[in-house]
Amino acid sequence: MNAEEFVSKIKQYDRITVFRHERPDCDAAGSQFGFISWVRDNFPGKKIYALGQGTCTQGDFPPNDEVTDNIVRGSLAVVFDTASPDRIDDERWQLAAEVINIDHHPEPQPYGNLYLIDTGAAAVCEILTRLLEETGYPISLRTAEYLYSGLLTDTLCFRTSNTTARTLEAAAHLAAYGIDIPAINRKLFDLSYSDFRFASYFRSRTVLYTDEIAYVKLHMEDMARFGVNGSSARNFIDEIGHVREFAAWCAFTEKEGSDGPLYDASLRSKEIQINDIAAAYGGGGHRNAAGVKDLSESDVDSLLAAIKDRLASSKK
Repeated sequence: MNAEEFVSKIKQYDRITVFRHERPDCDAAGSQFGFISWVRDNFPGKKIYALGQGTCTQGDFPPNDEVTDNIVRGSLAVVFDTASPDRIDDERWQLAAEVINIDHHPEPQPYGNLYLIDTGAAAVCEILTRLLEETGYPISLRTAEYLYSGLLTDTLCFRTSNTTARTLEAAAHLAAYGIDIPAINRKLFDLSYSDFRFASYFRSRTVLYTDEIAYVKLHMEDMARFGVNGSSARNFIDEIGHVREFAAWCAFTEKEGSDGPLYDASLRSKEIQINDIAAAYGGGGHRNAAGVKDLSESDVDSLLAAIKDRLASSKK
């Protein structure tokens, strides 16, 4: 799909429904609301809706829209940052007349009628920035702020191994629209005092699996004491990502399972590939940032062992 086809589809439909993955991060929410903002600015006659059950816990995004099935039925659906259809955060995307799929995950599972998938892009907001530039339609300050937020967070402030010259070019394009870069950084990364206290606790729970692999395992009572849920707790994984010696690091949060405790995990690395390791346990994600759900204690142990083996093999 190119920019001309993209604009043609938007012009064709009176209703547009916009989807992204479950438990959205800033790249998912930034691309979703950046696109919605752009459409409202340039095609004011269109009715456009943000769909999804969850909300992004980082940044400042509008609430999702509550719509009936009839709104989705017959609409143009645009899905951002979602590698496989089972991860779309509202299954009603299937009611749409046509589906546009825009993504950057490695080894995506194709779905939809039109695709724009660039696995070399560091973020979907990078892809969308280029696409909107190519349409020739204006990009507003608000749209640029949404897209920059997703680009900045998905690259961990331009520190991921898939950050390229094209990534920085996209950021430069967005900066040229007059975004307040320091203010966006503060909004995304400044902590409340309660979060600051939890971050200190999170660091204190760091365990060395090897000299180069670290993890934090949080039990339900740990999180209850600080009033955080598992998803919010795992967002603190970057607290241990700046240690020079760590090549890979993980955060595991406990939850109640039908047969005993289970763990959800966030996995990070500096260079080695870990998304395929996550996929072996039913998860997935990016090469250096992935997640997986419903791990048993033995799964946690074997997953850490797999990361250890991957790191060892990378040095041969």
